[in-house]
Amino acid sequence: METQGSSMSREAPKMSSNRLMEAVKNDPDLNWEQDFLVKARGNAFYQRVMREGLFSDMSQALGKVHDVAISAAKKMAVGRDIIWMVPTTQPLTRFYLAKRGAVSRVGETKGLQIGQRFSKTDIQLNYEYTYDAAFTRSYVEDVPFPVLERSIADGGQLLEEQLTSDIMVLYEGVAAGNLAGGAEISAATSGTLAWVDIVKARQAVRKEGFNPDVCIVHPDQIADLWSDDKFIHGFYFGEKVDVERGLLGSTYLGLKIVETDIATATKCHILDSTVAAACLMRRDIMTQPYEVPNEIREGVLLSIRYGLGALRTTGIARITGC
Repeated sequence: METQGSSMSREAPKMSSNRLMEAVKNDPDLNWEQDFLVKARGNAFYQRVMREGLFSDMSQALGKVHDVAISAAKKMAVGRDIIWMVPTTQPLTRFYLAKRGAVSRVGETKGLQIGQRFSKTDIQLNYEYTYDAAFTRSYVEDVPFPVLERSIADGGQLLEEQLTSDIMVLYEGVAAGNLAGGAEISAATSGTLAWVDIVKARQAVRKEGFNPDVCIVHPDQIADLWSDDKFIHGFYFGEKVDVERGLLGSTYLGLKIVETDIATATKCHILDSTVAAACLMRRDIMTQPYEVPNEIREGVLLSIRYGLGALRTTGIARITGC
């Protein structure tokens, strides 16, 4: 069946690295041949992908579906820019956090003294989400192919958006007394986020001994900042600006401005993303053949599994009433 508007080239595709195959083969719990190739060969959705892409084998079709999902997810991936990402294969990871303390000077008359200078935090893999793009065989056969591609992209975007949402819930859930300075910071002008508020929040984190590098704002607050001369004069676009994703550049204060409508409109978080919290990524966005026999549906299952936990909450400052 000939379709129009498909991103699948009608020319013979060029070979490229198969990120899905690499990820599966590095995961001891998955089997590329049985869990992916065998299932895909009998799946109407993947058969359609193989025909549309003029692929020579099913591995290429599997890789193409995965690439569509990842490309779409990247458009929503601000969550990965506001937290420390840690790949893992373990269900639980223990973080030992060094406490501030005095060093001991070593001399001939004084032996080495070692005290307990660590606290510990355990983070479990307690977040797992799936999204299925599964349809009847007749639908897969008849619908224009770009519609099927859109279903894959939608799944990738939704999973990435969920990751960002969970990270924001984590930050917004930190008790006021555990933030930098031991309290929230009230906006100088109620209902407006101003440069002076950002400076004050940054200083609160700096006083805790950390280097804030991220400022998370809601779209409503961006309008406030663009009306503030101090912000305009202190803002510049860096190499990693991606306006479509909400990465708007940096200020000379060293803060990367991250805009997301998932954040609460009346709050602004400024933090050191290298110490504030961690995201343990056990299974990054993955696509695999999927079927629902009782409903006679076939397609793609997208999934993600990770863990989240706060580490040094004094590396976070929160502006409220803005």
